[in-house]
Amino acid sequence: MKFSKRHPAASLAVASIVGTLASLVATPARALEVTAGDYEVYPAGVNIGLLYYQHADRSDLYVNGTKASSDFKVKSDIGLLRYIRPMKLTDTATLDINLILPFGKLKTGGDAAVLGDASGVADLIVGAPVKFLLDPATKDAFSVGTFLFLPTGSYDETKPLNLGEHRWKALVQLAYVKHFDATWALDLVGDVQVHGKNNKFQGTSTLEQDPRFEVQGHLRYNLSPATALSVGLGHYGGAESKVNGVAQDDKLSTTYGRLTATHWASQTLQLQVQLGKDISVKNGPKESSRLNLRVGTIF
Repeated sequence: MKFSKRHPAASLAVASIVGTLASLVATPARALEVTAGDYEVYPAGVNIGLLYYQHADRSDLYVNGTKASSDFKVKSDIGLLRYIRPMKLTDTATLDINLILPFGKLKTGGDAAVLGDASGVADLIVGAPVKFLLDPATKDAFSVGTFLFLPTGSYDETKPLNLGEHRWKALVQLAYVKHFDATWALDLVGDVQVHGKNNKFQGTSTLEQDPRFEVQGHLRYNLSPATALSVGLGHYGGAESKVNGVAQDDKLSTTYGRLTATHWASQTLQLQVQLGKDISVKNGPKESSRLNLRVGTIF
């Protein structure tokens, strides 16, 4: 591998965490990143189907805040199928049953070629967010979401890169939606994710990770009742890895930005496009660009 000559220790540092980098790169969706409007209260009794496409490019690799390589190429093309079924609990509370299935492929090059490529189905995610309508007039809402990641995805312990993670994960997500008026709204989301052990990491090793934390904020502007624009900022951190009990010194600290446009093409069909990139990264590959597309339908 050819790493930046500006940092002589970079080769050794990167080589020591190649395995944990594989687990970071392989995650199809960064925890459960949301977009503006995702935590609005949906009417009970409907079915919502969503299809996502995510493409991201990476070439810079950071180790403890220092760029270790400018040729750590990782491209991801990920799809997600999502089904949501809101169920009425009370006049002001609903339970949204969620099923999320990621799938796709990861392609590496340059210094990242040592990880190889990967494709297949990622781990199934099941969730049950409870949404509380705080004000029927303004539609302000507060939500508590619980999600469980099942170890059902494609996983080959002989390969460093996989879409499945061969471990259980659980996530609790809190969200608050504030409508200032008919034009402006603010979505605030925070979550914590805990990880089970992968006892087949790199074949015979055991991977453990500390909890991962994330906060997100999206400011929305409604151009019309059918079209909205938003600007978002997020940050996630934590999740330091241990391999066979040895800390890898790979604690995450990443800040990212998002620009989103959402349009209702009809009463039952929603289209969304989102652009984004990482602003700063402490450990791991930095996303130089991201494109998210989403089609949603109510049936």
